[in-house]
Amino acid sequence: MMEVIEVTPYKKRCKVKFSNHTEILLSYKELKKNHCEQGNILEEEQWNCLIVHLIGRAKERALYLLDRSEQTEKQIRDKLIAGYYPAIVIDSVIDYLKEYRMIDDFRYACHYIEFKRNKKSKRQIHQNLFLKGISKETMEQAFEESDFSNEDSLRLLIEKRSSRYDLNDRNDKKKLYQYLLGKGYSYSEVEQAIRTLENGDFFDEE
Repeated sequence: MMEVIEVTPYKKRCKVKFSNHTEILLSYKELKKNHCEQGNILEEEQWNCLIVHLIGRAKERALYLLDRSEQTEKQIRDKLIAGYYPAIVIDSVIDYLKEYRMIDDFRYACHYIEFKRNKKSKRQIHQNLFLKGISKETMEQAFEESDFSNEDSLRLLIEKRSSRYDLNDRNDKKKLYQYLLGKGYSYSEVEQAIRTLENGDFFDEE
């Protein structure tokens, strides 16, 4: 049995707290339909029905998010946690999405590397993917599958921005260094690339 110990308004819904410390959000209609008024006690069958209802609603939320853009497992989990879905509901939805390959962190990492290959360093891509919940092993596998080159990404980035800087001007050159270091490239990589640019070799390459 599960007792409803607190019901409080939350935006346009109600936050419902149960005796097992679970908190969920329900509309006023859902509140009555699932017998979740404060002080009520849900039998096991009623509780199970509520969980099934929440799984269906959480699936709709996840599919809506995926329809807008590709998501990692962590991104989906974080958004469902923010929606006050219980762990059992979130795990069920994640299993469903994985089963039908609607989420795939390896595929996400491959797409992200391909999209950012001419804009970011490997270090910066690593950092961004880490924040999205991609494991180090998955990242490395994705990089191995790609033909990503830190040297090429740095060269292309310099070529795009070189016209903004006068390399004969010490301050401008320092700004370019700082910009590229901020993008995650090492000092030695930046130094070598700028030296190549100063020698006029970049634009001769195919």
